[in-house]
Amino acid sequence: MKMEKKEVEGINVVKLTGQIRISTQNEFKDLLDDVAKENEGKTAVISLDGVVYMNSAGLGIMIDTYKKFKEKKGRMVLCNLTPDISKLFEVTRLNRFLEIYDSEKEALSSL
Repeated sequence: MKMEKKEVEGINVVKLTGQIRISTQNEFKDLLDDVAKENEGKTAVISLDGVVYMNSAGLGIMIDTYKKFKEKKGRMVLCNLTPDISKLFEVTRLNRFLEIYDSEKEALSSL
């Protein structure tokens, strides 16, 4: 897993790259825990265009991270999902309560 961070107009944007599978899920959890801690009470945009595979544990980690943001009055926004990851969020209906945008630009303009 690789993570790149940048700030755009006061909003932290985190780009994730890699596969979320058994061998990387602990690293993925640690990365998202760090993002949640760094952005307590704030909004963070998480770009998933570099994530080509996500297992069910990865989905659970996304839900846990979403809850951490909500508990601290923050906001987690996802963008740039690949077609496979987008389909995964649709099948599991996570797209109904997670904020998901087609592009980083669209996500930032919604904030």
